[in-house]
Amino acid sequence: MKRICTLAFVAALLVGCAVAAFAEKLEIPESVTMSPKQFAGYTAKKGDVEFNHASHMQIACADCHHTVTDSYTFQGCMSEGCHDNIAIKPEPSSVYRTFHSTKDTTKSCVGCHRKVKRDGSGDAPIACKSCHTK
Repeated sequence: MKRICTLAFVAALLVGCAVAAFAEKLEIPESVTMSPKQFAGYTAKKGDVEFNHASHMQIACADCHHTVTDSYTFQGCMSEGCHDNIAIKPEPSSVYRTFHSTKDTTKSCVGCHRKVKRDGSGDAPIACKSCHTK
């Protein structure tokens, strides 16, 4: 029994070191510009959104980058095959629904910002022009 506990402890230690080494090599951009201009034939009604990672560091990466747990890779929200549906707003793969759903308080920007305001746990912008700049 003592041997099993020792092996389990060593294994946990090795996994912890590997995770720490991975985290040190992970480069998180300070900010990211999200723009629907990348979609051919689409004219945006609002300006781009400059997403500031620094002000969101208290949120687990996997809350927004929900594919990380499956693939261990990060991709932008509007990448091909993720949230790249620009035409049909109600679809789960829709760019609009991803960022503007008021019901999803963990993965949607607007949903999370409204929850933060409602809880009084921070000062998250909820007006369109607060995030969309021209």
